[in-house]
Amino acid sequence: MTTVAETNRRRGWVVVAICFVALSFTFGARSSVSMVLPLWVQELGWSATQVSTGASLVLVMMALGSPIAGNLMDRFGARIVMACGLLALALGVGATSYVTDATYYYILFGIVGGVGWASVSIPMVTASVSGYFVKFRGLAIGIGVSGASGGQLPILTLLGIMIAALGWRQSYQILAIVMAAMAVLVLVRFKPPVDDPENRVQVAAAPENDALFDRLKFLFANPTFLLLLGAFSLCGFTTAGVIDVYFIPYAISCGFSLVEGSFAYGIHGLGNLAGVILFSWMADHVNRPRLLASMFFLRAAAFVLLLFISVDFSVLVVFAAIFGILNFATFPVIANIVATHIGVRIIGLTLGLLFGGHSLGAAIGVVIGGWMFDIFAKYDFVWWLSVGLAALAGIFAILVRETRDPSSKAVPAAA
Repeated sequence: MTTVAETNRRRGWVVVAICFVALSFTFGARSSVSMVLPLWVQELGWSATQVSTGASLVLVMMALGSPIAGNLMDRFGARIVMACGLLALALGVGATSYVTDATYYYILFGIVGGVGWASVSIPMVTASVSGYFVKFRGLAIGIGVSGASGGQLPILTLLGIMIAALGWRQSYQILAIVMAAMAVLVLVRFKPPVDDPENRVQVAAAPENDALFDRLKFLFANPTFLLLLGAFSLCGFTTAGVIDVYFIPYAISCGFSLVEGSFAYGIHGLGNLAGVILFSWMADHVNRPRLLASMFFLRAAAFVLLLFISVDFSVLVVFAAIFGILNFATFPVIANIVATHIGVRIIGLTLGLLFGGHSLGAAIGVVIGGWMFDIFAKYDFVWWLSVGLAALAGIFAILVRETRDPSSKAVPAAA
């Protein structure tokens, strides 16, 4: 006789596969802006600032929309929210293929598309997958969210070939059709998890009613949530805030070419894929707060290494590989902790708020990084600040108490 856990795992692995493919296409579509930017500048007469404004609107909508999408997912389920998000992306990206005015680009790609990206994002995929698993939860989350890193690489390659052969407009239309088809697949194949007694202990502390105020009150009175929010906000500063923006300019300032800097950043992307799988698996087997803290402390040490990349190109590549392994991998570990410390019942809202903090930290990092470079005309002080903030994130993480029974590493103990 098939047990509830076996039924959930079988359904869950289908959801993991769909989420991997969905993130591959959605993150590929978001990253495609860098590929079409010169075409838009040449064909439409837009400035680089106009193009980047639309891309920035996406980040703003993701920061604002993630908690809302997470709360809706907790109330109505992943199937509806992710399908609507994919349809919004299909509409936004598809309609963008017809624009000639930057204003419509802001509305369609930035706002409509931004709503879609907030609904089909790493925290939403994590929330979708978490409810199906107790054992193997970390590994399942890691595989699902890895579509956002390594999964998008072949999609971007294919998209580049399509743009060269068909043009960006037709390529965006094809991409929109694929995402609409993914929405149908989600509606058909996303079957909700069956209520599992093993999972029930994880939601005992969560508020039983659906009032948003009560959920927020519960979270902001929860020490684990506050520690993770502080750690993940600092994480945003040190990753999306400074590395994603200033790594290549810093490499060029150290004497490396644009090609060398871009190659190293590509190694960073491959490291993301490896790190997500590795640390997600480890989260099922070791003390998770200590694992998360060690990742932040190693990230702090990696920033020190970054100060010496001018010595040799190999140092640049080694840093990119190490930092890549430690970058995306923090999220599935944090999500694994959230599932057992706060509960899967409100995991969508919880991860949405954490992701919002990460995005806010990233926005502050971009501003402070640029300001420090304007003052000192070099990036060294940005990296030293990042050393301290990454170490502080590690301190926050290590203060979280592990609740999982060490004799049964994959199954959480009752609260």
